[in-house]
Amino acid sequence: MTIGDASQYLPHMGLDPTRVVACATPTCQHTFALVDGFAIEAIIGDRVSIVFFCSAVCYLNEVPVDCCARA
Repeated sequence: MTIGDASQYLPHMGLDPTRVVACATPTCQHTFALVDGFAIEAIIGDRVSIVFFCSAVCYLNEVPVDCCARA
């Protein structure tokens, strides 16, 4: 199993890879199947969870600029 293969690891997490969800970015209106998205571990309240973005671009738009190192 390849770690990046969502169709393999999502069922082990109890998630249907074909389930359609909305992007976690509040300003994005895209919906997508989980298998086609971009998953990131997140802390929601005091719990560790996972959130799904339609693309890496949407995820990067949510990362605060002051969290990024300078080149």
